This record gives sequence, structure tokens and C-alpha cells, in this order.
Amino acid sequence: MTRPRRAWRCFLGGVLLHLPIAVGAAQAQLRASDPFVIGLSMSLTGDGESFGRPGLDGARLAVEEAMAEDPSLNIRLDVHDDRGDDAEARTVAERLVAGQALVVIGPSFSTASLAAGPVYAAANVASLPPTATSDAITRNATTFRVVFRNSDQGEMLALYLARVLGRDRANVVVVDSSYGVTLREGFEAAAARHGVATRFFSIPRDAAEPALDAVAAEIAQAPDNPVVLLTLDPEGARLIGRLRRLGLPGPYLGGDAFGDQSFAALLAAASPAEWRPGQASENVYGLAPVILDSANAETLAFARRFRARYGHEPVWMAVAGYDAARIAISAIRQVRAAAPPDIATARRMAVDHLLSLNEPSRALPALLGPVWFDRARARQQAIRVGQFHNGNFGSAPLQIVSVGAPTLEEINSGEVFEIGPSRFGRLQRVVYTGVFINEIPRLDIGRASFVADFYLWVRFAGGAGPGAADPTDINFPTMLAGQFDRARPSERRESLDGTQYWLWRVQGEFRNDFDLRRFPFDRQTLEIPFSNARAAVDRIVYVIDGRGDGARAIASPDAFRNITQWTFLDARDRRENLVTRSILGDPAHAAATGSRELSGFLVNVELQRQSLTTLAKMLIPLLVMALITFASLFFPPALVKEKVTVAITGALSGAVLLASINGQLGSVGYTVAVEYVFYVAFLLALLCIVSVLAVERLRGAGRAPAALRVEWGTRAAFALITVATVAVCLALAAR
Repeated sequence: MTRPRRAWRCFLGGVLLHLPIAVGAAQAQLRASDPFVIGLSMSLTGDGESFGRPGLDGARLAVEEAMAEDPSLNIRLDVHDDRGDDAEARTVAERLVAGQALVVIGPSFSTASLAAGPVYAAANVASLPPTATSDAITRNATTFRVVFRNSDQGEMLALYLARVLGRDRANVVVVDSSYGVTLREGFEAAAARHGVATRFFSIPRDAAEPALDAVAAEIAQAPDNPVVLLTLDPEGARLIGRLRRLGLPGPYLGGDAFGDQSFAALLAAASPAEWRPGQASENVYGLAPVILDSANAETLAFARRFRARYGHEPVWMAVAGYDAARIAISAIRQVRAAAPPDIATARRMAVDHLLSLNEPSRALPALLGPVWFDRARARQQAIRVGQFHNGNFGSAPLQIVSVGAPTLEEINSGEVFEIGPSRFGRLQRVVYTGVFINEIPRLDIGRASFVADFYLWVRFAGGAGPGAADPTDINFPTMLAGQFDRARPSERRESLDGTQYWLWRVQGEFRNDFDLRRFPFDRQTLEIPFSNARAAVDRIVYVIDGRGDGARAIASPDAFRNITQWTFLDARDRRENLVTRSILGDPAHAAATGSRELSGFLVNVELQRQSLTTLAKMLIPLLVMALITFASLFFPPALVKEKVTVAITGALSGAVLLASINGQLGSVGYTVAVEYVFYVAFLLALLCIVSVLAVERLRGAGRAPAALRVEWGTRAAFALITVATVAVCLALAAR
């Protein structure tokens, strides 16, 4: 082999040897035109799909909204299905760190996060598991917690048992897994602090029937004690079914495994077929990061956007996915501002940004509460307690909410109490609220008001502790006149468990903003808002009472019989919180959310005006005058004066009729649709006058043929414009 050939082969060998290194270096570079990549490792198929799919939907919505708000922000979601499998989650992690992902949302489950976490930590990639609750996941150096820890859930269960349910004993079943063990740690510590005596029973994961039977038999020896199930949902449902057959009424308490509507189906499957629907889930409590019926205003707004995007209600996993994506996007914004040269630097900057969120003053706003991380990269957030009724999962009547900066007076009175070392809370009442409309007899567009007669009721728990706000202190801010004496309800009673029921009949006139731009083809919304002006949402939250059987009807079929010009379309109620974007001089609000939020309620009634009836009453006189004006175009040439007089009379008649209509509509600062019809009538009157003058001038100049053409052209234009206007009005009225 000659020396030149050998040298050439050495050169090619060197190029081939270093080619992978060169390619890897090229891939590590960040180009300004490339999108910022958020990796997503979720359980999108299999048993964990109910967690992964909602999380993906929430993350996608957050990214879409961020890019719509800032078009220069270019983000791509790199979505992978880990199937809820630990080994697959690690494989997905290796794939994502080999790519361009700056931050990863996922995995969905704690065991998958523990398996994949070391891969992300080795590559210095921040991992945000949206629904993983194990205490151990943050042992991986770049994993940041999105929702509460299992030990936090255990603490809440013990605290709720003692503070709200007033129990000092409990039978506690613990599944032998990391989930059950960490829940027990939190429960045991809190139970000791709050004086709850406990008997612990252990069961293996996927316990066989004999093991469950044995535990149920032991628990049945103390049937009056509440049962706390620190288990996953399959074992919990099977145990509750057995205990109910043994006659134990509960209450039954569990963690986030019970905090979802799907748990009711598991309970029903584990119960006798002859039980009525919903019987299996009675007196069962579960935990969740958020429950929509009592969520804050920002979460309610998110729910409306989510419904518009996906066509169904979000579950808490979607909220957590949305929050995780917003946290990732905040890191990407920091990276984009610094413009790092390579992916490794960008990933390190993203992790550093999340680590810098280490105190409340640096927190990011989010749906599950302000985002900041402690030394263990854990997130302080509320835990909501839900309760099943008729198979439906909703907020329990009393909640425990955190208090950031309590006063000495609040602590001494017992209104605020200690929930943990240097942590305080208070009781929040969830007030189940409903409305039934008896009648809306009158709308007064000129006064911008309407008259309504309806029933209003509230149900709430008694014994909400010292300093509890009054749920009956209801204010109707738009009521102009009427009858509502909150101290004198139509009916009031108290149940054996202390639940109070108040019913009022409200009759009054309410101010309403009418949008008349499309009048008389308009659709109007009547609104009846009310709220508790003296208590913020950390004390009272009004929620829709969903305990009625069947479909919820909130209006009588005859409620709109007296407003004959309107067609009833829909009536619905919803929560409508009043948010004041100011701390109002209160430093406690500055440390928390920087705003004050009052819980409120809103009743909406949708009406469609019967346009043909309204048009007939208003526009038939105008149409008659237009026809008379049109007829004047056929007067002989000798009646020039009469032609002009008829046109002027038609215009003046239209002006009088328009003034009358405007008087009925009141003072509006915009043009309504019907006014355009009058503008057409005025234009036709002007056309007639101009035509008559032009025809007379042409005849006087001896140009009779031209005068005749103008006369016939005016008649044709008049007829076409009139027919077109009538056709448009009829088409709009038929819509």
C-alpha cells in the first residue's frame, strides 16, 4: 500500500471516528429559529390513562394560551406515552434527554417518577410530575413537586377527623406500599398531635379476598369508629363494600385515590346489585388538590376555557397538568431572555430558575395556589376534602384552609388554629346554594330593569367554630326595590347532624344591562347576582346545590308567560366570584395572592325577542308611509308640490316614530339595528324629493325623454330598496 493511499485512509478514518462527536455537538447547539421543547412523559394508554390524558390536555391548553398571548414564544410539546410502566418511563426519559427537551412534564405516577428521575437528574433536566404524590420523588435532584405529598394527605386526614368530624378514635387500614407507608407517616404524626387514638391494620398490595375479610372482621368489632383507608382505590373499594355488608355506616376517609368521580364506579362494582344507585358511596370522603364546585375565580375561568377547547369538564389532573406547563413555560421565558449557546446551559438555567422560586415573595401565580418550592423542592398548597352524595363527588361542607399571617386575636379566639409546626388554618364553610324562578312578569328596557319572583335556599354545616361568618348575610347588589329580609326566611330548619336549611322567597326589581345593538333581533341575558359582602372565600364559598334528583330545573314552565314579546331559551346558575385586584392595605393579602376574592352566585336567564311581532308593531306604519311616498311618484306632473309634500310628511312621520321607539329603549349610546331601517326610509324620502326636482328641471329644459327616464329609474330604485329592506328584516327575524 502506497503512503498517499495510507494517509488518505487515515484521514477518512479520523473523519468517521469524529463524525458522531461532531453531530452530537451540532445537536447540542441552540438556534434562535428552533422551538423551545417541553418534553411530556405521561400514561396515555392503559390503566393510568385517566391520569395522563387529562394532564396532557391541561398542558396543551397552557402552551396554546401562552403562545397566543406572546406570538414570539415558540414552544413545542414532545409527547411520549410511558403507559404507566416504570421501565418504559425510564426509556422515555433517556429519549427525551437525548433530544432537545429543556423541561419535562411527567411522569404521571410516583413509581415511574422514581424510576425516571435519576435519568433527568444526570442530564440536569427539570422534571415536573403533575400527579405524583410520593414523598420520595424529590430525592432525585431535578424533580420538583407539582401537587401535595402523601404525608401531607395523611396529616389532613387526621386533622379533618379531629377538627371537623370531632372523632378521637379511628380504625386505619394501610396498604403495604410506598403510598400507604408515607400516608401513615403523616397520619400518625398528626393523630398524635390532635389526640386521635388509632388501631392500624396492614394489608398487602393487591390483597387477596381472605386477607380483606380478616381485616374487615377485626374492624367490625369497633363499628362506631370511623375508618381511614390509606390504600389505593381498588383495595379501598373492596374493603368499603365488605364493611358496609357488616353494617358499618362510616364515615370512610381516604386520600387522593378516593378523590375522583371514578371511585364511585369502583364502589358500586364492589357492592350488592340490589343497593340503590349511590348508596355504596354515602359517607365516603376523599382528598384532591382542587374540587371545581368550590374552586377560586381563576380556576373557574380555566374550567370555562377548558370546556370551550375540549367539550367536557376538567378533572383535577387537568388542572395539575396546566399548572405544570405554566411552571415549565416560566422557566423557558427565563432561558429565552438569556439566549444560552447550548442545550446543556439552557437546561441548567431552567433548573436554576425553579430553584430560585424559594419563598412566597418570588412565587408564580397558579391555579393550585402560588408556586414556590421549599428546600425539598416541595410545594405548599391547599388540600380539598370531597364527599360523595348520590354517587357524585363534591366539596365537603367544611374545609380546612391555610392562614398565612394570623393575628393574635384570631389565634386566641380559636378562629385560627394550628395545623402543624408553625402552620395555621381556619374552617371554611361550603354553602350549597340553589334558586328556583317562579316568574319574571315584566321587562322594562327603558329603566334597564326587570322584575323577578324566585326562591333562594342555602344549606350549610353548623358548628363552624368561633368567628364563623354568617352564610345567610346575602346581598343583592342589583336589587332596585323589593322584598328580601334575610332574618325572616320562609322556612328554616336544622337537621340532627347540625346542617341548617334556609329558604327565602325573593320578589323585586333588578337592574340589568341590556345590549340593544341588534334590536329588534336581539337576545338578552337577565342576571341576578348575589354574594356575601362581609366574608372572603377563605371563610365562605357558595356552590351549586347538586343534591336534587334528576335534571336540575331552575325555572317554572310558566315563569315567562306574561312577557309575551319574548321566547324563553335557557336558565342556569353558576358561581361568580368577585375579585378585587388590590390588597386593600392588608399585608396578609400581599403575602398570599395580592387580591381579595368574595364568593358569589349568579343566575342567568336567556331570552330571545319575538322579532316579527315587534317589527309588525313598529314598522307597519313606516311601511305604509313608504308605500304612500312611492305612490306619489305616479302623480301627474301638475302635482309637483303635492309630491314634495308627501315625501316630507313621510320623513317627518318616520322621525316621530323613531323618537317614540328611542323613548322606549331609553338612553343608549350606540346605533340599534332598527334605526338603519329608518335611515333607509329617510333616504327614500330624500330620493323622491331630489327626483321630483330633477324631473321638473329636465322638463323645463325641454328634455322630456330624460325626465321620463329619471322618473322610471326613481320608481325602480325605490321599489328595489324597499323590497330588499323588508327581505333583510324578515331574514333576521327568522334567525
